[in-house]
Amino acid sequence: MKHRWLMAWALQIIEMLAAGLLASLAYGAGAGLYAAALWGLVPLAGLLTACRAVRRGLNNYLAWIAPAGCLYAAHFLLWGFSPAAGAALVTAFLSLVGAAAGEVLNQREGRQKR
Repeated sequence: MKHRWLMAWALQIIEMLAAGLLASLAYGAGAGLYAAALWGLVPLAGLLTACRAVRRGLNNYLAWIAPAGCLYAAHFLLWGFSPAAGAALVTAFLSLVGAAAGEVLNQREGRQKR
């Protein structure tokens, strides 16, 4: 498939919008649950989706962008205001780590196949 990276990015965006919506819905459920979802669930989902997207063919320089953007989009669409900037920065950082890990795994796999 020629544009496999596009499908990987679309899947990552869908997954991160779902994680962002879950975290945003927790806003109405209580402060503790909201904080756990916003500062724990979404950053870890960003790490995992970025790694998987790179493994599926997305460039590692693009894979870290969608998670934080999707968090902002989901929260703004549901509540009309943006989430804490710190949570988005943690999400972006862990997504960057996940994208780098996916690239390293791809390189190691490529070396073993040679």
